[in-house]
Order: sequence, then C-alpha cells, then structure tokens
Amino acid sequence: MSLHDEIFALTPAIRYVARGDGQQVDLRSRPGLDNASADESDRYEELLVNPTLLALARQRGEIDCGGLRYLIVGYGHFSQLVVPVARGHLSVAFELAVHPADYVQNVIDAAARHGL
Repeated sequence: MSLHDEIFALTPAIRYVARGDGQQVDLRSRPGLDNASADESDRYEELLVNPTLLALARQRGEIDCGGLRYLIVGYGHFSQLVVPVARGHLSVAFELAVHPADYVQNVIDAAARHGL
C-alpha cells in the first residue's frame, strides 16, 4: 500500500495527502471535495508555505523547546497537519469536524513504515 493510500485509510475526513521534498511534490486529493483548493494552489502551499512554516517553527523549537514534532494550520474550510520528515514534510488536510492532533501518531507511524 502506498503512503498516500495508507494515510487516506485512516479516516474518510482526510481531504488530501502531500509529500514534499525540495522541489518535488506528490499530492493526492480525495475526489468530490466541497470547497477544494485549486491543485496549483495546493502545489504552491507544499513548495513554499509549509516548508517555510516548518523552518521557522523548527528554529524556534530547537532553541529551548525540545524540537518540533508537527504543526496544525486552521484554514477556513479545513485543518492541515504538517509533519517534518527526514527529507521534507508530509501534509494531511482534514475536514473541520476532525481534529488533526488525533491522527498525528498514525501519520508519523505511516511515514516511518515508508522509510521517511
């Protein structure tokens, strides 16, 4: 099973899953989403926004907070879990009715099973 499929299997409330590594982005969305972002918008989020947020939070976390485990961004139509991995990040968007923190360990475990 692919990483994306494994993460989508966690809950039907997952809107999309992305793996970003430098200029490479592998993004998949669940079909038939309400209020879906444009594919190009999602791609730029994974190329620019999420790596920048992670870099800032990681630098702060390494000062005296014990590092960075994950970020959660609350957008108007969904919440996004962003997890740093050895090379890049994983990004998982959830419907608003679900709290991403409830799935952090599952996402981290899936990443580890896939060598990330």
